[in-house]
Amino acid sequence: MRAIRIHSYGDPARLDEVPEPPPPGAGEVTVDVSAVGVGAWDLGVVSGRLSRLVPPERLPAVLGAEFAGRVRAVGSGVEGLIVGDRVMGNPGLTGAWAERLTVRATACGRAPRGADDVHAAALPVSFLTAWQALDLLDLRPGADLLVLGAGGGVGAAVLQMAQLSGIVVFATARAVDLERIRGLGAAGAAESAAELGVEADAVLDLMGGESLRRAFPFLRAPGRVVSTLADQDVTGAPPGATVEFLRMRSDTATLEAIASLVDEGRLSQPVETVYRFEDAGKALAVLREGSPPGKLVLRVG
Repeated sequence: MRAIRIHSYGDPARLDEVPEPPPPGAGEVTVDVSAVGVGAWDLGVVSGRLSRLVPPERLPAVLGAEFAGRVRAVGSGVEGLIVGDRVMGNPGLTGAWAERLTVRATACGRAPRGADDVHAAALPVSFLTAWQALDLLDLRPGADLLVLGAGGGVGAAVLQMAQLSGIVVFATARAVDLERIRGLGAAGAAESAAELGVEADAVLDLMGGESLRRAFPFLRAPGRVVSTLADQDVTGAPPGATVEFLRMRSDTATLEAIASLVDEGRLSQPVETVYRFEDAGKALAVLREGSPPGKLVLRVG
């Protein structure tokens, strides 16, 4: 079967012939993949920026963190999924960009009935991350949330889900993304927290580094911070502030809750461009130039 792999950091992604995945063991399913999402995390793996999560000894590695397809085989002890079910999921930071994969069943959930596989493949990472980040922040309706780096898919998901919860969002992003972010419901949007000039009850950091430290003065005491990137050397937080790092994990219940909200028309993830599987390098090059307004997806097969 075919899969898209990197053999060393910084090298172009390759379409390789690889062995078939193993049959599903206890608690696992094998999925025939029809579409996969492309995200900033894939660039992090390719460049080596995420080498602490995908170390050199794991190379060559199949890229990809989100997929949609149909269940091909079911291992023992799996409940709720049968052969032929349409599913979406996240196998972890890597492994999705293959024609077939064997994955733990709890990393999959039924795909939205009203979305094709291309649109289902665009959902898992962004909406799982947004869901789990908002859970960690545990904000009440009417609370103010400052989102750093809201121009990508996770930011769009957070804006939609925060609105459903009655949370008021202020966001930072590149200038080219600000109008779109306001259209998604941000109460204010600017290129930096300083330009926004508002105090927030919590900060969701999707950028890491200096941008997070510069946002601390705008955190209302005691304050909560959740970061998807800055799990090390987070300094300068106000006294009493809670700082937590989120490492998203896929689970069936959350994926299927997301699918239900998509079917109800309350959540959406526009797809910007669909590429052929063999054109993964082109999709990564577009993403490297900056977050497009919608999701990039590879059609498999």
